[in-house]
Amino acid sequence: MRRLKKFLQENLSVSSKLFLRGLIATSGKIVVRIVTPPRALASRAQQTVFNRFRTSSRSDPSRARTAAQLPDFDLALLVAEIQPARASVSAKIQTSIIIPVFNKAGFTLQCLRSVMQEIEPGENEIIVIDNASTDQTEAILAHFANAVRIIRNEDNRGFVDACNQGAAAARGKYLLFLNNDTKVLPGWLDCLVETVADPAIGAAGSMFLYPHGSIQEAGSIVWQNGEAHHYGWGGSADDRRFNFAREVDYCSAASLLIKKELFDHLGGFDHRFAPGYYEDVDLCFGVRSLGYKVIFQPMSRLIHYEGVTAGTDTTKGTKQFQVVNQKKFVEKWRNVLQREHLPKNLKRLAEASTRNRDWPRIIVFDERIPTPDRDAGSLRMFLILKTLAKWSHVVFVPINRSKDLDYERALWKEGIETADAVDYRRLLRNENVKTAIVSRPGPAAALIHRIRRANSRVRVVFDMVDTHFVRLEREFDVSGSAHARTEAQCYRKLESRLARASDLVWCASAEDKEVMEKEVPGSRIEIVSTIHELHDCGKPFADRQDLLFIGNFAHRPNADAILFFMREVYPRIRQAFPSMRLDIIGDNPSPEIIAYNSDEVRVRGYVPEVGPFLRERRVFVAPLRFGAGIKGKIGESMSYGLPVVTTMMGAEGFGLVNEHSAMIADTPEDFAAAVARLYSEKDLWQLLAANSQRRIKENFTPDVIAETINGSIKAVSG
Repeated sequence: MRRLKKFLQENLSVSSKLFLRGLIATSGKIVVRIVTPPRALASRAQQTVFNRFRTSSRSDPSRARTAAQLPDFDLALLVAEIQPARASVSAKIQTSIIIPVFNKAGFTLQCLRSVMQEIEPGENEIIVIDNASTDQTEAILAHFANAVRIIRNEDNRGFVDACNQGAAAARGKYLLFLNNDTKVLPGWLDCLVETVADPAIGAAGSMFLYPHGSIQEAGSIVWQNGEAHHYGWGGSADDRRFNFAREVDYCSAASLLIKKELFDHLGGFDHRFAPGYYEDVDLCFGVRSLGYKVIFQPMSRLIHYEGVTAGTDTTKGTKQFQVVNQKKFVEKWRNVLQREHLPKNLKRLAEASTRNRDWPRIIVFDERIPTPDRDAGSLRMFLILKTLAKWSHVVFVPINRSKDLDYERALWKEGIETADAVDYRRLLRNENVKTAIVSRPGPAAALIHRIRRANSRVRVVFDMVDTHFVRLEREFDVSGSAHARTEAQCYRKLESRLARASDLVWCASAEDKEVMEKEVPGSRIEIVSTIHELHDCGKPFADRQDLLFIGNFAHRPNADAILFFMREVYPRIRQAFPSMRLDIIGDNPSPEIIAYNSDEVRVRGYVPEVGPFLRERRVFVAPLRFGAGIKGKIGESMSYGLPVVTTMMGAEGFGLVNEHSAMIADTPEDFAAAVARLYSEKDLWQLLAANSQRRIKENFTPDVIAETINGSIKAVSG
């Protein structure tokens, strides 16, 4: 079955894949209709059981706890097993985690254990405020005395006062309020901290899951009447609709991170909402009133045993303040609610789930989910998506999807929604969709005419990535391959037709743009090159050694380049520098390339983090003999200030000058001589290091390229 799937992925056209997926989806709907009666009966029966469980759980919280949450345990034994780290005495605390508690010692223990697995003690602190617990809480906290700062109250002061107490004692740049009836999951803290590092963001909250895995809250909505709604409630944690970061009305303070300076400026949680409920809604409204965003971050996750600490009956106990405080909240924020919030309408949940509901939507189609640490084209697409997501709702639609969700999660974390290709019609018919970007000729050939049929108002951008027919013509010139020549002829016709069928064409280099302007005169063409963030330069010349090559070998120009280098260039260099070594990094190396692996030539394959190599090697080599567009790994090397030796082909698109911003040579003899000079001449090396990084700063950073991306999209969309 796996072989069949791989064969179909590699050999079917994009159009055929879309047809098959549509057929499968339609068949599935027919099956659903056929089996609806028995399934409906089963569903109703299941819902009845679930409702009975909820009812019995609400009337007896302890039953809910033992049935679905905490197993039986020996509290003393668990405490004895823990060896908590000593609390940090550092003056530079990043995050203060504030946990108010009242009884429920078992949950407090579980919470602390999970938190300690996620934090670095030297960078974070835990502050527990004990609201006069009467169970084993004091004994448990005593065991954590060296790892946790403990504040004990003489009586139960409630959630609001306890949190404000903890915040007043906190030393962190960020405050993270956390319920004790939670169990945090891997990545919980880091994802929140990375989110609020954005200067425009004031607070960020997590995705809450029930113990059985379904969603409790994926960001929250506040309706015009002040009523709060937990978006995603009861849904699957794998549902893509709930899995991308977005600006929301509020996030629950059961796991909410806020910049301390904003919390202090707002005066903490408003005491009018004591002892609890609506204090977090109010706080998030306050953050927004200061001009900052509140973000739901689904990559930060935790299990929340809802109802354990406060119960679920809104007619008595602490829970009654949920109703009382809603009225106070409406009184305080009446004007904002009327001006900015939707009337309650459960049919508009998706619309209400984001503050940016009026943003234009951009649908982006590509062959696969970007893998930015594996190939330059993916890095370019990833940064394009991030750029667009700052002012529009971006939905990325891959034609092929891997079972590994890590790369897709990277998009969700940046606020980029993903969807299945079979749903393209539904996506395009959204009234806010203004633009569709189709990347690479394969997807464009299959989709441009379908996009026009689905929504004729949508403007189409054909992102060429590189000009395929130019690359293939150059490959034929080097290799004499009849297959390359045939491919080049086909792609010339195809890319020209697709450019004429589009409203805007993106090329990656000035050279590609010049070619396409001759092929399709009158077409609107813009240059969107590879995009590079600047990095520190790493070690100085004297502390560096060896050569470096990086490239994905599934891309034929990269495989040809390293084989050419090993056969015709490297032996010449080794004669002059016998101790010099070479690192070859890149996914999909062929057996022919792997065969060069030795003590002197280290064929490393895929390396997740190439930064250390770029900071420590002395010279980057890019001996490309054919290609088109712009070469991302050359730009990445320059962004680290690592000087490059390349060919005229490799230098295209960067505006490089020989012996000023790079060494440029085409013949084996000249290339070897250029490497030798750059490797041995400190002054030349320092000149190229500074000038190449300056070239990136002035022309290829996200802010610079964003002007073309955003300007061209807005211009073509009207």
